[in-house]
Parts: sequence; structure tokens; C-alpha cells
Amino acid sequence: MAFANRIVVRSSSDNHVLFKVFRAVYNTSGDELRPYFEHRHSELEISVIATGSGTYTCSGVDYDFSSGDVFLHCGNDEHCIKYIAAGERLSMLVFQFDPRLIWTHGGEWFDTKYLQIFTGNSMNSRHMPNTASEAKAIAKLMEESLEECCSRRPAYEMVVKAKLLLMLSILIRYFYDYFPERATDLDSRNIGHIERSMDYILAHLSSPLTLQDIAKEAHMSRSYYSATFKQLNGVSVWGYITAQRIDRAQHLLESTSLPVMEISEHCGFNNIANFNRSFKKITGKTPRGYRKDVQGRLSSDRLPD
Repeated sequence: MAFANRIVVRSSSDNHVLFKVFRAVYNTSGDELRPYFEHRHSELEISVIATGSGTYTCSGVDYDFSSGDVFLHCGNDEHCIKYIAAGERLSMLVFQFDPRLIWTHGGEWFDTKYLQIFTGNSMNSRHMPNTASEAKAIAKLMEESLEECCSRRPAYEMVVKAKLLLMLSILIRYFYDYFPERATDLDSRNIGHIERSMDYILAHLSSPLTLQDIAKEAHMSRSYYSATFKQLNGVSVWGYITAQRIDRAQHLLESTSLPVMEISEHCGFNNIANFNRSFKKITGKTPRGYRKDVQGRLSSDRLPD
């Protein structure tokens, strides 16, 4: 897989990923079965099949797909391309974003009910076929979001967030009947406490973290904190911590020449074996393999059409 026009927007305060928008291109020769690795991440994801057809595996469920289909992924969902039809070039538009863009106190336009799009139990609510008019609208908004990110015109981040809001509105209308229960608003104090605890996590990624200390930051018991955290983020506390540590490691592998061992320590891993194992589980590559690939594509993030 290669990335084209990959834009990563990070927080200016703690450098965590706010959102990523990119085109993923899968190069394959002939009729191939399961050529790609299962991967996961803590961000929520909307993806659109731009070209090609085949089979997509999402949390153990296989979906046949073709151009124009839309897929949704919650944090920590395992997903991969299982099969690409012979002679076809698969490309996808991908929008990954921090769940806090939905529920943070600073996001007055957003609402916790949008989380149900990604955390609903029905697997029917993870796939929108290209026959739906809504899928065409999502695809158009994804193309526009990528163009905005590539142009980086003034206030492009706000424009992209507005387009994300519109996509979420379309999705929640389309999938509304699949939700067995309607979303309920969380106590605003709990939302503020969880957000403060996540700031604490990001500020201490290089240090040993305990659930007791993190829950204390949120003024909650460990069990209540864990449940509320997953409700808001779609991923467990430790799943989130590991994903953020690996994201930091990826950023350091891309932007510095620090040795892998030093990066491992800086990202809070107590030994190199745990770091390598976690890194490969999330990215599908070893840290050294990832750095080699990055060095190979840094000269040009733009792929020919």
C-alpha cells in the first residue's frame, strides 16, 4: 500500500493526531487473496472505495465491495483488504479522526450521538453500498476534504471539520434504524473529566501510567472511568494509550534520526520486544521497516494518477 496526498493535522498543544486525510493505493498483480495485513488504530474512520473491487474484512466480517462503497471503523476495529479483483487498481479515500472532534467541549457543533454511528453493535451499520445516494454524497465530501487539505488555504482545517460534520449527519440519518437504542447525552462534567484525563495521558506517554492515576485525574472510580472512556472513544483506555504511543513513535521515526531503542523508551515501552510487538500489531511493520518505507516515500507524497 502507498499513500498519496497524505495530510496529517496534529494538535498544536500536545502533537496528537486530530485528523488524517489521504488516498491509499494498493498495488497488486493478478488475482490475489489476503495480500494485506489486519491493522487497527484509535481514530474513527470513514473510507470510500475510489476505484477497484474485491473483499474487505472488518472485525471478522467479509464484505464484497466495488467503487463508491463506504465503510466505517470504530477505534480498535481490525480491518484489511482481503482480496482485490484481477487486473484492477484499488484506491481508497480515507478520513481518520480523533473521537474528541465529536464530543469535546470545544466542539459546539458536534454531539455525542454521532458516536453511535461507529460504536453500534450491528455490522450492517459499518457498510454503505454505492447504490445509496448518500454514498455518492459522502464520496464527494471526501474528495473535497482531501482537496482542502492539499491546498492548505486559510482556515482549511475549519472547512474540513465542517465537511466532517455534514458527513456525520448524512451517516446518522442513513444508519438510524440500525441503532437499537437512541444515544443519550453524557453528563457534561464527565465529558470534561475524561478530556482532562486524556490530556494527562498524552502528557505522560513516556512515563509509566496506571489506571488508578488516570481515573483519579477524572475524579472517577477505575471501573466507571473505563466504561465512560470506551463509550466516548470506542476503544479501551489501554488500547488508546498503546495507539498514542505508537503514533508518537511513528512521528519520531519519520521526523528524527533517533535510534529505535531510544524512541521505544521515549514512548513509554519498558522493553524493545514489547515495542516491536505493539508497533507491528498496529502498523503491520517493524519500526525499522517503517522508517525504511518512510524514507523511500518522503521524496514525494504525491502519486501519479
